[in-house]
Amino acid sequence: MNGIIILVHILLVSVSLIGCDNNNSNLNPSNTKANNPTNIINEDTTDYQGVILEINESSITVGTDNVDSEASYPAFEVFVDNQTKIVGIINEFSKLKVDQKVEILVKGKWNNNLNNKMVASKIIVSNR
Repeated sequence: MNGIIILVHILLVSVSLIGCDNNNSNLNPSNTKANNPTNIINEDTTDYQGVILEINESSITVGTDNVDSEASYPAFEVFVDNQTKIVGIINEFSKLKVDQKVEILVKGKWNNNLNNKMVASKIIVSNR
């Protein structure tokens, strides 16, 4: 009888752990700044992933493409300068469109920027 109770507890714990999902959204930074005190960007990863929600004169707003009408999702404004490389299916800022999928590498220590702006070093544009 004790063996059955222990087995049931193990199954319950296993099911509850399987239900936990750490991947809340594909917009989460893949190069977490808090866990990276030197803010070194790994060229094999991107800082942000998502879709373009809005295009401004010198920035884009990026959000998630996993939309649940009951939930709210973070959006990030990423600035573009004359050193930002745009690669993929689009290679010019003027050709970017809303709803395009992007992966973004942010320049160095963005949180130490005087205006606290995230400036993209590279934007990779792909099909949705």
